[in-house]
Amino acid sequence: MKRSHALAVSVLALVSGTAVAANTANATGPAPRDPAAAAPVRHSPSADAAWCAQQGGKAETRVPYYTGTGNKITPLGGEREMCLFTAADGSRIMIAADTLAADKPTLAALAYVRKPDGPSSPGNPSIAYCQGINGTAMFGNKPTDGGGWGPRNETDPSKAISACMFADGSVIDAWGLKYHKGGVIRGTDLTKKFRAEIPGA
Repeated sequence: MKRSHALAVSVLALVSGTAVAANTANATGPAPRDPAAAAPVRHSPSADAAWCAQQGGKAETRVPYYTGTGNKITPLGGEREMCLFTAADGSRIMIAADTLAADKPTLAALAYVRKPDGPSSPGNPSIAYCQGINGTAMFGNKPTDGGGWGPRNETDPSKAISACMFADGSVIDAWGLKYHKGGVIRGTDLTKKFRAEIPGA
């Protein structure tokens, strides 16, 4: 009876993820490692928005839109909490709130701070630069397949901001990234606004 009770306590401890020491003759070796302890810290959307506000930005839920030729705009699935910074001259930069508030460096943050070299293009230079540093801002494979992130229920294609997304899911304003590479600050200088310490900053 004692043995089955101890086994039940051990199983309960394993399932619940708690470190309960079962006093049995068969209990040997270290306690199981909690996988959650090694996982990166993820903040809630409201915590990301709060960090955005602390840095002087405005958090806004944005949705992706496909914009074809003319005035067509089609809302797509999904949404993202973005952080927008607007300067006195009217210029602005947008970055995903969870990219700005991440505890560890992201590819978007590294691209912004380190300003890697990228190709020039006779087409859209922000798209070319984004692609040249292994990101994407494309919504299709044709030049007319445009798109970006805008407020919910947007009807004006020009309000959909083109954003460069990287393999780790981090997102930053494609034009803001391209301008910063050229030494021009749009909206604000994000260099010291990232929660994580960015190497090279």
